[in-house]
Amino acid sequence: MVAILFAVEQQSRDWIHDVARLLEKHFITLRAFGGTLSVKKQNPSLILCDMDGLEAIKAEKAIVICKDIVPLSNRQLDIRHGVAVVDSSIYQSESMPDLGLPAITCGLHSRDTITLTSIEEDSAVIGVQRAIESFEGSLVEPQEIPVGFEKAIAPFTLLVVAAIYILLGKCDLLKGKL
Repeated sequence: MVAILFAVEQQSRDWIHDVARLLEKHFITLRAFGGTLSVKKQNPSLILCDMDGLEAIKAEKAIVICKDIVPLSNRQLDIRHGVAVVDSSIYQSESMPDLGLPAITCGLHSRDTITLTSIEEDSAVIGVQRAIESFEGSLVEPQEIPVGFEKAIAPFTLLVVAAIYILLGKCDLLKGKL
């Protein structure tokens, strides 16, 4: 089981539901945010959680999604195998907390780990700029991944979902319709 932890400001939380919807197409999830716990099926493979109400986090495998600069320094993180997926616009900021995790940057710059090389109304091409190792140890080499979707997806949402799929070793599920 992998914990997906969202570090976002209160006013930016709507996109979390889009990320959850895209993950639930291929994974059994447990949602725990906004004071609500939602489990639709037994044995979830992903736990989606808002970090806002958590003081301590202990996880074997975790992905921390940093969309905004939020105070995380007072939280105790005990993550054995984790990665921070960070909006590149905040990554270089002095206010960005040091999570002690390797980072995958997502954005529209050529220096980002994951970027978009093109985007249309119903499709996009995701560019993986550097090799990324999944939790299972497989390596995704730099490449372009064509992705189709039924309804428009915000660029950052698409990049975060791509990072999660890659880290879970399910890069092949990106190819086709999300």
